Amino acid sequence: MAGEAIQLAVAGKSDYVVVLPKQPKPVETTAARELQEYLRAVIGATLPIVPEDEAPAGRPRLVVGDSALARQLLPNFKVDELAHDAIVIKTVGRDLVLVGHPRRGTLYAVTTFLEDTVGVRWWTMVETRIPKRPTLTIPELDVAYTPVVRDRATRYLQLSDGCFTSHKLVTKDEQRHMGVFSSRLKLNGHDHYSIPKEYGGADGLVGWVHTFYQINGLLPPEKYFKDHPEWYSLVKGKRLDEHGQLCLTNEEMRREMVRVVRERLRANPAATMISISQNDWRGNCECDACRAVDEKEGTPAGSLIQFINIVAEAIEEDFPEVLVETLAYHYTRKPPRFVRPRQNVIVRLCSIECSSAEPLATGEKNRPFREDIQGWGRIADKLYIWDYITNFHGYLLPHPNYHVLAPNLRFFVKHNAVGIFEQGDSGCRVGDFVRLRAWVMGHLLWNPAADEQVLTKEFMTGYYGAAAPHLLAYLETMRAAVVRSGVHLGCFRSDTSDWLKLDDMNRAMELFHHALTAVRDDPQLAERVRRERLPLDHVWLRRYRPLRQAARREGKPFRGPEDPKAALQEFVALVRKHNVGEIRQGHRFPDDFGDGFLFSLPAATPPKECVGLPEGDWIDLQDADYIPRRRSDVFAIVEDKAASNTRTRRMPNTHTIWACHSYPLGGYGVVAGSRWRVRFRVRCEADADDGVAMTVGIYDDANRKGVINRGIPVKDIKGDTYYTIDLGVHELSEAMYVWAAPVVREPEEVVAVYVDRVYLIQEGK
Repeated sequence: MAGEAIQLAVAGKSDYVVVLPKQPKPVETTAARELQEYLRAVIGATLPIVPEDEAPAGRPRLVVGDSALARQLLPNFKVDELAHDAIVIKTVGRDLVLVGHPRRGTLYAVTTFLEDTVGVRWWTMVETRIPKRPTLTIPELDVAYTPVVRDRATRYLQLSDGCFTSHKLVTKDEQRHMGVFSSRLKLNGHDHYSIPKEYGGADGLVGWVHTFYQINGLLPPEKYFKDHPEWYSLVKGKRLDEHGQLCLTNEEMRREMVRVVRERLRANPAATMISISQNDWRGNCECDACRAVDEKEGTPAGSLIQFINIVAEAIEEDFPEVLVETLAYHYTRKPPRFVRPRQNVIVRLCSIECSSAEPLATGEKNRPFREDIQGWGRIADKLYIWDYITNFHGYLLPHPNYHVLAPNLRFFVKHNAVGIFEQGDSGCRVGDFVRLRAWVMGHLLWNPAADEQVLTKEFMTGYYGAAAPHLLAYLETMRAAVVRSGVHLGCFRSDTSDWLKLDDMNRAMELFHHALTAVRDDPQLAERVRRERLPLDHVWLRRYRPLRQAARREGKPFRGPEDPKAALQEFVALVRKHNVGEIRQGHRFPDDFGDGFLFSLPAATPPKECVGLPEGDWIDLQDADYIPRRRSDVFAIVEDKAASNTRTRRMPNTHTIWACHSYPLGGYGVVAGSRWRVRFRVRCEADADDGVAMTVGIYDDANRKGVINRGIPVKDIKGDTYYTIDLGVHELSEAMYVWAAPVVREPEEVVAVYVDRVYLIQEGK
């Protein structure tokens, strides 16, 4: 009988039963239970769960799983022909069949039905919207869907506990919530270890990456090198047992690799992939045989793929469902000319150097990666992508890459990606709209053709209520700011001043004010919105003085905190309330956060040549007007009565780090093409009278080149008095910054150097 609309419930009552196979798989039992529990919450009635041979005659049925009844209702249905994670949802008369691939497809069918048809929304691992629909009509359904991305993973703290249980960021109870939520977003990748078995578990990857002998090493040198040094890479005439790779043309090593791989796979029967991949450094083999292959192929990926193919062919008969994964990374990222990955080999590329300000498919900054993935896509029918969609150096900073996430994912799929790992804010519970990102990315990985704007608006409206329009406008403000700036928005950034300007900050605060006003009568929504403002608050705190000075010089409003000390206390209290976790990758939110933020400093006496100048004609950079650095061995702000404001930066002469480093000068009001005289006030504490004490200069970050770099002799700045170092007049731009650094000297020669201030005087005004 053809499908038609069915009346599942009327006024909270239903005749339907949930029917399972006689001997259901655990995941089918889970699917039936989920269906029963959520329909109870929606319609107010509990539908009994029965095996197919006990289903009462004459009652309509929700048929869950691969049963004889399901095959009877769907005569063309063959479970063995279903692709990985495929689902089937079909109304047949008054019955509804929900079935899929044996691993977890039936559960995905139920999840899809509850979400797309019933209207359930799992916003986060603990926040769900369940509609109340005591009368529930189900339209005619005929869904058969296979996800184009076979292995789907995105790492956020509410989804993936993968590598982070050692940091004690999550509890066991949270781990289960993470696993169940991952399942409800239909994520299945190897980063989602906490998905319970009864929810289908995660696709198994033996190893991780860098497995030659580094992480979960297959052939560790400590076991093999003494007896078989020839198995390891020859570099500059020496076999390496540290920071090298394998000699990929050595036949004896290949045989042992095959033996070890077989052993690992037998010990992991649920595995779908095994990683055989280069260590996380260079050191590829330069022996005659390896070099000959690489020269012929035009890339070290030549000997790598040749080797991986040999291993993959050797294990294929015994492990036909297992893919052998390897990396195209750093020195192997360029595809080879002739050798082709076998059908059971999957090559993983990493986007670590790309800019998230522009799409991979069109952005000029991303051209090298784009060309490499296009090249691999032409020779390999299966690629795996490790995509970086966060800022590892600043989880609590805005990172506006929302506009490229969906286009990039589609770019991967277009070039044969069947596995995608989107690495997000894996250690942080606050972040830049991390809940939105996790939800949208989960849905896009399941269906890359979904409309990301529709998904985003749905989440924002459903999760933030009346605040949604203002928060969407905030996301657009951030996007426009980063695109307008032209910066390289990489995944390792500690600052925002080269793209996020005073006008953007003011506009963003206005939008959050409107958002909070819109939900002021709903405590839950207000708390959610206030939490999402924390990354913006973080910028105000870190850049308080430069932004305040820019507002005064430019005659513009300053919508940052009037009392920054009170704002800092509130910020710390809120991030702790929300159990923030990490502030950057591998670093927990510190107990002394904010100690380096000097909001209130004694007033400084203007340099004599600046006395009487209009405020906008000169810029004074004092101790708190530089990028904060936490390492006390690199610099410290100390009292000094000789300094212009009784504070100075002290840098010991034990390193050459640019520890006195301004924000990009655009953050202080410098515009492109303006001319400024740049002067430093410095001194040094030294016993020596000769040699260089320190270096100072100007750097053009946009063009990655120095404007000027000058060594300052000890004799010119030695003593307790500050001396003026004039770098002359320069045409500056927003992306330039000034810096000062010590040089390495013996302690008795130069103990430390001190920077009181840097000041810039505009010429031609």
